[in-house]
Amino acid sequence: AKSTMQACCSKSICRGCDVETQKRELEERLENKCPFCREPVGNKLWRKQIMKRIEANDPVAMCREGVEQYEKGDHSSAFGYYVKAAELGDIDAHYRLSHMYRDRVGVEK
Repeated sequence: AKSTMQACCSKSICRGCDVETQKRELEERLENKCPFCREPVGNKLWRKQIMKRIEANDPVAMCREGVEQYEKGDHSSAFGYYVKAAELGDIDAHYRLSHMYRDRVGVEK
């Protein structure tokens, strides 16, 4: 992927910009924060923040959670998140759903 999503605010940033931000934070011994909303970044907060974005009907967060579930092997949950995100207009969710239907993974045969 050429970009990465920030779990705190569901904004996307290009990988190069993200790497440069992290590099600067390391060199200057700064706390790792989201370049958009300035929330601290960390694995402990990720799950809570992504669920908060999902509760706010954020289609990008829903699609991201679908990816997480798919990668864990929970195709049924992934399908549900993709459908909700697609209904809210997320193009990536539409794309991922098309692959699930094509490959007959997590959908009725």
